[in-house]
Amino acid sequence: MWLKRILKVSLIAFVCGVLFVAAFMAAGVLPVQDLAQYWSAAHLIRANPYSFQLVAQFEHSQGIAIDPPLVLKNPPWAIPFFLPLGLVGYRVAFALWTLFSLVIIMACTRGIWHELHARSSLTPLILPLLFGPVIVQLMLGQWTILVLSGITLFLIAAERKHDWIAGASLVLVLGKPHVALLFLVAIALWAAQQRRWRIPVSALIALASASLFVEVLNPHIWAQFLERTSQVVHEAESYPNLGGILYDLTGVHSLALIPQIAGLIWLAFYWKRHRFHWNWWEHGTMVVLCSVVCSYYSYPYDEILALPALIVASANSTRREFLIAFLITDLGYALYITDVPGRLGYGYMFLSWTATGWLVACILSRCTWARAERIHQA
Repeated sequence: MWLKRILKVSLIAFVCGVLFVAAFMAAGVLPVQDLAQYWSAAHLIRANPYSFQLVAQFEHSQGIAIDPPLVLKNPPWAIPFFLPLGLVGYRVAFALWTLFSLVIIMACTRGIWHELHARSSLTPLILPLLFGPVIVQLMLGQWTILVLSGITLFLIAAERKHDWIAGASLVLVLGKPHVALLFLVAIALWAAQQRRWRIPVSALIALASASLFVEVLNPHIWAQFLERTSQVVHEAESYPNLGGILYDLTGVHSLALIPQIAGLIWLAFYWKRHRFHWNWWEHGTMVVLCSVVCSYYSYPYDEILALPALIVASANSTRREFLIAFLITDLGYALYITDVPGRLGYGYMFLSWTATGWLVACILSRCTWARAERIHQA
């Protein structure tokens, strides 16, 4: 027994070591990635992590200058979760974050599969490794991995009635609230209807604690964040999503908000229909996915939040329809990662449709599963 445990731990340590070395070497070859904004912010927390000038100077001093510099957009309460990156250099930070991201992804998929009491399967191991947004996430080192962990923790804790944990986990989701807006609204509606007041109270305590911690390190952090936010609000670029498609087709930037408004209207009807038999695995994961589909401001790496819904769909589906839709959408990522669209003159806007593709895969899965249930009952 002890020998097996020692061998298992040794194998895990060896695999983690290999992954760390591979990520460390990749950080020296790849262009500077999104992780640089968190790494720079961790180093500049006592000055101004939201300053273009300071970030540019710092990155240049570290030999990783990029024009324009990658500057933090996340709110101050997100900063404590990546402050440890300030203890190491960029390449080590990238390797650690990559390894951390992979562990979180596998833990989330395995945890969801276990909670669904699904049959023993390699699906929770294989599906995330084939999932295009996971590859993009590992290449860029984005914060969205923490949103995924927060959502997964909430789903598990809410269903187990561990409300203090469920509420506290939302501080991770609120690190990028725009990609989970519908999900957050659904939580508010559900907590009020179920009178689960510990959840919002716990969320507020976690949010206040994280904010206070950062404010102690930098008393000017809120003014600096508001100045940075004003710059983001006035950005006029098109994002690779449904709103971005509308903007590109019409040239009217305000039309990019239509999917977000439509998503809120859909949620009102969806909540009204299911509120008395709400299940976070069945209904909540669909709301998370629709949050990404309808988001005004999102990128391909944010589609990693579709993973819970896809795991649920895979556990309950008859497989064929789900796999066809999944593989077709995943093909888009395979083409993007191998730069086929880039050689044809397309950039990241090529992936504007993929979030909708994951939604179609889940809808087809649920329809076929429901049809099979009706046939079985008949």
